[in-house]
Amino acid sequence: MSKVVPVLASLPGHPNTTTEPAAVAEHGLLAQMGGRQFVNDIVSDFYRAIGKYLTDDDSADHDKQQSRQAQFLSHALSGQPEPVYTARANFLARGLNPMLFEALLEYFEARLLEMGFSAATCDRLVRTASKLYDNCQEPLSIAC
Repeated sequence: MSKVVPVLASLPGHPNTTTEPAAVAEHGLLAQMGGRQFVNDIVSDFYRAIGKYLTDDDSADHDKQQSRQAQFLSHALSGQPEPVYTARANFLARGLNPMLFEALLEYFEARLLEMGFSAATCDRLVRTASKLYDNCQEPLSIAC
């Protein structure tokens, strides 16, 4: 009997993402937006925009934040099943600067509106990412 191998097709204009470890998760809200590259581009635009006004010292960890925030947003908007969804989100949320993330979400929403996404869709995308981030920030309780 022949073995069936799933094939992931890339979106038009986007490179094939099968080399990414979470490539199978690129569906749901993420796919509706245009995939991981779309999110990476918006996050890069955000850091370019704010980088113009900061000193090198103020933006020292922006490369790390940019990468982590793009990964978190892509994950938050993906359609991965639990418990992987929450576990990975908790991992990615570690080390995110809360003020930068909040500013990024504001920029993200405004940018999506500029690009023609409906206000309801933009609100849903931002609420999804924000809610997941907020849930990752809840303190852990230790059983006694």
